[in-house]
Amino acid sequence: MSSDWAGADTVARLLALRAAETPQAIGFEHRPDDGPWQSLRWGEFAGLVARLRRALSAAGLRRGDRLALIAPVSLPWEALNHAALGMGVTVVGMDAHDLPERIAGMAKLAEVVAFAVADPAVLARLDPGQLAATRFVVRLGAMAAADAAPQAGPRQWSWSAFEALGLAETAEPEPARADDLATVIFTSGTTGTPKGIPYTHAQVCAAVASIAEAFSFVGPHSRMLCWLPLSNLFQRMVNLAAMRQGAATWFLADPRQVMAVVGEVGPDVFVAVPRFFEKLYDGLRSNIAAQAWHKRTLVAWAWAIGRSRSRRQLQGLAVPAWLTLAHAVADKLVLGRVRAVMGSRLVCMVSGSAPLSASLLGEFYALGWLVLEAYGLSENVLPMAMNRVDAWRLGSVGRPLAGNRIELDDAGQVRVKGSGVFSGYLGDLAAPLDGQGFYLTGDLGQWEGDGYLRLTGRAGDMIKTSTGRRVAPTGVEAQLRDLVEIDQAVLLGHGRKCLVALCTPANPELGWPPAELLRQGLRVILERINPHERPSGVALLNRPFSIDAGELTSNLKVKRAAVERNHAALLQQLYEAIDQHAGAGESALTILLSPEPLPPPPPPAAAAGARP
Repeated sequence: MSSDWAGADTVARLLALRAAETPQAIGFEHRPDDGPWQSLRWGEFAGLVARLRRALSAAGLRRGDRLALIAPVSLPWEALNHAALGMGVTVVGMDAHDLPERIAGMAKLAEVVAFAVADPAVLARLDPGQLAATRFVVRLGAMAAADAAPQAGPRQWSWSAFEALGLAETAEPEPARADDLATVIFTSGTTGTPKGIPYTHAQVCAAVASIAEAFSFVGPHSRMLCWLPLSNLFQRMVNLAAMRQGAATWFLADPRQVMAVVGEVGPDVFVAVPRFFEKLYDGLRSNIAAQAWHKRTLVAWAWAIGRSRSRRQLQGLAVPAWLTLAHAVADKLVLGRVRAVMGSRLVCMVSGSAPLSASLLGEFYALGWLVLEAYGLSENVLPMAMNRVDAWRLGSVGRPLAGNRIELDDAGQVRVKGSGVFSGYLGDLAAPLDGQGFYLTGDLGQWEGDGYLRLTGRAGDMIKTSTGRRVAPTGVEAQLRDLVEIDQAVLLGHGRKCLVALCTPANPELGWPPAELLRQGLRVILERINPHERPSGVALLNRPFSIDAGELTSNLKVKRAAVERNHAALLQQLYEAIDQHAGAGESALTILLSPEPLPPPPPPAAAAGARP
């Protein structure tokens, strides 16, 4: 990379450099109306962004204004993002599937004055004052084809009409500066109302440079698949890092189609959340189980060979010649064909937002997939730490990225200082930093050899039983999810004499297997857990945790307080059953099945302490 790239401090400058350096290279592939893939070169994309920038200006946006993008992944989303950033307008990305009440609250907090949406219905709960202050709405996706009938409220533009506005406009708006706000993101809201966090162009560009350095093998011939919601800041940062490196990005609007598309695209790096990897593993097991017995036997043999080889590699032991030969055969006949589901170019996969179980990471590595865990938080635009293809350790979140100074305080809590750390929440004057200028993340961690960071839980999630024992729940929950019948698990028991777990079924349509079979599987899992961390009882729910019930955030993180509140009656029954077994001198694991049908929990807005 030239010194020009190192000095780029606005997103517009990054795009200009890429368009000048490789104007004829493919920048993006997209599928309008689910048709065939269409290519867009970097020079063409830069031209589209320039037209949209003029359109935004002609429609009334100025530096410092805020534009909300609320739509699935698409080329128009990406292009409008660049257009707004190029003129100093701040982009506020929101989840298209979020509740209208939450969207209205976030839009008000961020002082949004214009919207680009796939469905105008998401704006239904805007208060009258904000609606009156809204300058325009651009319709993306299926509703973008034609002009809507005249209606009350802000001006609505179809996508074609908005592009035409940019073609007709000749005046270029003033370009963005490094200290302009580039974006406002919102915390996930696991413990309350989401908070807005602003970041400048300089901060975003520093983060992009750091990500690109960590994945320096990505280059002009690389491919990326953009399928996570673009409301997710990390996905946007990955797209910008791909642009910096000259890689091409494929846009997939419907995440449910990811497995049907990923093999065709063949990405070099695949970015996902832990939920995807758990479902990928379950899908592999189900597909294998559906094969004829001789094929199942062959896959079992090959995977066992992969486990034997990877186990020795992870322990730093030499791999015997016979095992090397056996693995070469197993890989050619079986393992390579299994991996083909993710395409033939894959170098690594990246997982973030929550920990993956060590056993799942090991199973993928035995298959031949390297899954690299990363660590980031909303309050630092620069990812905190990341494993790399040439420097990784399973179970850790890798080493800190350039630009971060990470330390552990006396209680083992992770704290960070650096250019990417936020300067404060919207409405607050300053970030809550300690006396040395560090942000306390709330995450607990420990250093391992060679500077790798391992996360051990959340300080706020620590469970203290009435016996005085302190337990970090995330590790226990990850091990419970190793049981194929369990989809989600939440460990509870603060202030109680013992721990319990609430679990949801992997296949709600099929329900739970017989209690004795499930008990046997749980016993195997629980034997691996330290006695003081082991739940004494498990309650099996007949429905998954949900966003509508207030139990999950929009990016699928569990809200423990809401789970405990919604299932308070079932938890009480479980503890009573544990007491009965103990009174009868029984030590067997207590399993309680929730009643059928399960009463629906109250809407989150109606529950005490719940956020809108």
